[in-house]
Amino acid sequence: MNSPTPTDWARTAYGIDENGDQPILIKAVRRGRSLSFSKADATEAFTPASRTVLAACLFQRESFTRWLTAPIASARKAATVFHSLLDVQLPFSVEDCEVALLGTTPTDDRTGTRGLVAGARHEDIEKKLAGLARSGLNPHLLDQESLALWHQGITEYPPIRGEVSPRVVVYLGSDRITLVAGQSAIFLGALSLRQPETEAIHRFLKSHFPVAPTITQFLWTGPDATLGTVESLYVALAVRWPGSSKVVRDPKTFLARALAGRALTPCPTSCNLRSGRHLHPELARRQEKQPTLRGRACLASGLLLCLVNIVWLAAAQYRIAESQASLKALAIEVVGSPRGIQAGQEVLAARRAMDQQTKAMDPFLATVDAPLRNSLSTILSLATEERLTLETLTLSRKNGVIHGLAPKFEQTGKLAQQLNEAGWITSVERKVQPPGEELPAFVIGMERHREKK
Repeated sequence: MNSPTPTDWARTAYGIDENGDQPILIKAVRRGRSLSFSKADATEAFTPASRTVLAACLFQRESFTRWLTAPIASARKAATVFHSLLDVQLPFSVEDCEVALLGTTPTDDRTGTRGLVAGARHEDIEKKLAGLARSGLNPHLLDQESLALWHQGITEYPPIRGEVSPRVVVYLGSDRITLVAGQSAIFLGALSLRQPETEAIHRFLKSHFPVAPTITQFLWTGPDATLGTVESLYVALAVRWPGSSKVVRDPKTFLARALAGRALTPCPTSCNLRSGRHLHPELARRQEKQPTLRGRACLASGLLLCLVNIVWLAAAQYRIAESQASLKALAIEVVGSPRGIQAGQEVLAARRAMDQQTKAMDPFLATVDAPLRNSLSTILSLATEERLTLETLTLSRKNGVIHGLAPKFEQTGKLAQQLNEAGWITSVERKVQPPGEELPAFVIGMERHREKK
C-alpha cells in the first residue's frame, strides 16, 4: 500500500472540482500555519508556478474507501495483512488498484487493529487524468472525494467537544450526489448517487447507524446546494433522520477549498491516489532527489554539530586558562613569590606555604590561646599557695616542663593534680638539688590528652 505523497515544499495549491464541464478552481496560499483562499481562473492552473501543486479528486463512484479489521494488536503487523483482507471485499482484484492506508486505530477490545484505506482502479485513474488533460490540467494529486468533503466539514464546522451525534455531509453537484457519514470527527463511509434517491439514502444511513439517532446533523455543500433543492431533499430525509440542517458557507467552492487545503496541510486522512505508476513526473523527480537532499541535510547537520563542538571546546579552553591564571595569582599572593610554583601545582604550593606560616605563628598564637592562659594561671596560682619556687617554665599547646623548688616534695602533687584536671597528663620527678640549696628540687612534665589535641 502506498503512503501519502509529501508536498510540504509547496506554498500554493489549486483545488479543482470538475463539476461536469464547468470546473471550479480555488487557489490556496500558505503563510506559516494559516491558509488563505481565493477564486482562480483555469488558465492560472495550466502552467503552475514553482512550488505550486494542482489537486483534483476521484469521485466516490470512481474510487472506494473501506474500514478493515485485522485480529492483530500490532498496527505494524496488521498493515501487512490489510492488502489480503481488502482483496476479499473488492469485486475486482486489488492488484489492479492503487491503494493507500490512511490510518490505523485499535479495536474497542484492544485485541485487533482497524485501518482506513482508500483506493481506485488503474483504469479509473487513467480515465480521470485523461479527462483533466483534455481541459489542459495535469494535477499533481488525486485526492478521494468523500474523504476531502468530510475533512473540510470537520475543519470549517468542528463538532462540539463530547458531541456524538451522527453527521452527514452532502455534496450536490450537476453530475452527482455524494453523501459522507461519520460520527464526532470519525469518517465512517460514503455513497454516490446520480440523482436523489431517498430510499437509497435511508439504507445507507441505516447501515452506519442501525439504531436511529435522536439528532442527525446535515451539512449541504456543492454548486447545486440551493435553498429549494436542500429543503425538498431534507424534508424527505427528516422523516426518519430528524435533526439540524445547514448549508455551508460558499457551498459552490467547498470541495475545491477542501482539495487545495489538504494539498498544503497534511492531515490524518491525507490521500494521493495518483501514485505508483501514475505518479506525477515532478513528484517523481522530487522523490528521486530525496536521498540526496537528506544526505545533504545530514552533512550540514554534522558540520554544524562539529562547529558547535569546536566553539564549545574553544570556550572551555578559554575558561580553563582564565581560571588557571586566577588560581596562579592567588597562589602567588599566598606564597609571596612566583618562584617554585609550577603549572598545575598551585594549590599544593599554597598549602605548603600556609602550613609553614601557621607553624611559624604558633608562638604568637599560643599567647592568645585561652587553654594555655588558664593553665598558666593555674600553675602560678598553685605555686603561690604551696610556696613553690619556679625556676623555669616552658609551655606550649602540646606539652610543657616545670622546674622548681618546694618546701616539701609532696606539695608538688597538688599542682600535678590540678593540671591533670585541666586536661594535661603530668609526671612528677625529684631531681638533684643544686649545690648549697636545702629545699628539694622537682621537675613536672606535661602532655596533652590525645583526644583533646
